[in-house]
Amino acid sequence: MKKFMSDENGNVIAITAVAMLVFIGFLSLGVDVGTMMIARNQLQTAADAAALAGASGLVFNQSEATNRAIEFAANNTCMNQSVQISTSDVTFPTSSRVQVQTNQTINLNFAGVIGLPTANISAVAAAEIGTIVGTGGLKPWAVPDFGWSVGEEVVIKSGVLGAPATNPGYFYPVNFPPLNRGTPVPGAQEYESNIVNGADSEIYINDILQVEPGNMVGPTQQGVNYLIDQDPNAYWDGSGVANSAFPGYSSPRIIKVPLYDHNLAPDSGRNTVVIVGLAAFFVIDMRGRDVIGVFLEMTTGGTFGNGFSLLKGVKLVQ
Repeated sequence: MKKFMSDENGNVIAITAVAMLVFIGFLSLGVDVGTMMIARNQLQTAADAAALAGASGLVFNQSEATNRAIEFAANNTCMNQSVQISTSDVTFPTSSRVQVQTNQTINLNFAGVIGLPTANISAVAAAEIGTIVGTGGLKPWAVPDFGWSVGEEVVIKSGVLGAPATNPGYFYPVNFPPLNRGTPVPGAQEYESNIVNGADSEIYINDILQVEPGNMVGPTQQGVNYLIDQDPNAYWDGSGVANSAFPGYSSPRIIKVPLYDHNLAPDSGRNTVVIVGLAAFFVIDMRGRDVIGVFLEMTTGGTFGNGFSLLKGVKLVQ
């Protein structure tokens, strides 16, 4: 009986020891699985960022899209390693879509004891560029659309009588919000505030904007001075905005405005214009009483849809 009890105690100790080893093994593998999940999430974040950046580059061409994707992937890390992709990892399933493939080898902590010291993690993302039919932050100038080329200088706020697509009392200022979605707020103070801050809500194609009559010279000058003073050294170098203190196309001097049909100038008085499109400009300066901007192409946040718009946006589709 004593021998049996002794053997049983020995068996229990042995079984317990094996069970502990198994438990520790599973616990260790669980740590590695957790590491792999974290790495996978970080790599997916990098792939998403690269795809979105690549899609924004499609405003220009596929070469720019590829360069942006590679650059933005490298700005992200996976387990403290920079995410590196090559041109072969960036593909174009359609003319408006970018797909990015990312791969990363990570070190494992415990799986090495069973012959798995590392693991290969991969992530794929795709993003698409499309038309923005509504966006926020627009400046209070409805500009007549004349189909400009990138880099062309445009009068984005007229300061003289007889400007294209105007009447004797209209110089392009408008009030927000649109008549079809609220009660417009008129007046010089609100107009200047809208130059500085932009519209509070999104403005959409087909919205009806109330005209702000009068030249509004003082408020225009003060608002434009504020925009330029935020980024005084920036300039248009013939192909893009150079020497800006702001990354990308985020300078306060890059503005979004609504467009109206140049064949449909508003009647005199506090009348209305119908928005037919959206566009972006880099504010150069005021020349006399005219506000001059350079037409440019850019991506921005907003509502995707179908319609004429010179603003583009990007979104993840995979």
